[in-house]
Amino acid sequence: MADVKLEARAKSQKALTFTIPAAEIESEYGNKIAKYAKELTLKGFRKGKAPLSVVERQLGEYVREEVSFDLIEKKFDENSKTLAEGDQPLPYSTVKIENEDSLRPFKKDSDITVTVLYDAFPAVKLGQYKGLSFDVLNGEVSEKDIDAEVEKLREQNSDVITKEGKAEKGDIATVDYVQLDENGAEVENTKRNDFTFTIGSSYNQYKIDDDIIGMAAGDEKKITKTYDESESDESLRGRTITLSVKLTKLKERKLPVVDDEFAQDIKEEYKTVADLREGIRKDLTEQLDRYAEDEKYMKVFSSIIKSSEYEIPQSMIDFEIRMETRDYLRQIGRSAEEIDKLISAQDPMALYIQSMVAGRAMTSLNQQIIMDAIRKEGVIEVADSEIDEAVKDRINDQTSDEDKAKIQQEAKESLEFSKVPQYLIDNNTFNKTGDKLDFSSYFDAYYKEQEKYSAQNDEKEEAEAAEEEKKDN
Repeated sequence: MADVKLEARAKSQKALTFTIPAAEIESEYGNKIAKYAKELTLKGFRKGKAPLSVVERQLGEYVREEVSFDLIEKKFDENSKTLAEGDQPLPYSTVKIENEDSLRPFKKDSDITVTVLYDAFPAVKLGQYKGLSFDVLNGEVSEKDIDAEVEKLREQNSDVITKEGKAEKGDIATVDYVQLDENGAEVENTKRNDFTFTIGSSYNQYKIDDDIIGMAAGDEKKITKTYDESESDESLRGRTITLSVKLTKLKERKLPVVDDEFAQDIKEEYKTVADLREGIRKDLTEQLDRYAEDEKYMKVFSSIIKSSEYEIPQSMIDFEIRMETRDYLRQIGRSAEEIDKLISAQDPMALYIQSMVAGRAMTSLNQQIIMDAIRKEGVIEVADSEIDEAVKDRINDQTSDEDKAKIQQEAKESLEFSKVPQYLIDNNTFNKTGDKLDFSSYFDAYYKEQEKYSAQNDEKEEAEAAEEEKKDN
């Protein structure tokens, strides 16, 4: 590797410089031009009978360029394999020759010195990752939470029946409506028949829930509403709208009585209402515990990401977003063939999904990079028995010692990586602070923390991009 030089560039890019001796180029050139001379039919000569000088005059420059680029690719592959693990090219990184045009035209009997640029896995200067202290949310499952879950179960198991009398909040209304202009005429393309919604849900464009209350099936009414500039529907902002509305059907939910029979209908294992409530408490507590663990991960990873130094190459970000996009498309039932077409054609739906999953991809990447860096610190312990269990289906009597050692090392590293999150939980302190939150309040607070964590990962990428732009300028 005496004639090979490796340089670190910005955004985890590497520059590998090496020289191809003229003698090697001329040898390859001679073999290739002789091969062409035997295979080509040139004007005035039979196939393979044209003098080498004539073939060189017509094809020499092309062949020399072809040979030179083939050797550059070959030498890059050979040299990159000898590099340390952290300096090797990412498998999905696009390799680029620096100042490629300056190499042309390739000259006879001349060495070629070339610099090849590629992305590598980020080198990480880890911040403090153990012995830290974090404040976390303080949650509990209250009787109010259990009551709310019981009510959800009542609604899910309710009967919907026709209602006689006046509409009330919670009833199910079916209406015909149309917008009217200032002269009372119907506005074109605004008529809607048999629109059904639950009164009080606001799941209707014009938010006419309160206006329907008090109407009976068959009643008609003109409703005039003014919408302020904060209205979510842009078409209504700052406007005053008059609607002609007819309530065509009115239904109500008949909620079941909460008794032992109701509890048994929910689950056979529940014999009494007390069993039902205890089951709900158990389920909510398990959910709360999962959220609490996730919050700990967010807090500790957030701290380590902030205090660590590393740069994520763009190819790595693009690859992670593509993988997240593929997973999303698979989840909504798209086939592998459809996914490939959507992504390669830059279909609007695929582009939208890519923008939607970008934040999640950055969060995942940051965590992977930090976890890998901690794994390399050698602080994670893996028992030999764990490795044996992990490789038992991959090793047999025909496996060579070399392959066996490689498989065992891969298993060890994978196990170390998987244990990093729990190591971080075990080696940092988490203090429940503040008033105890019921389940629903905890849930809201947890998702606010999650949004802050995702925003931090986006801010890190934006800050790095801004710094890179500043350097370029």
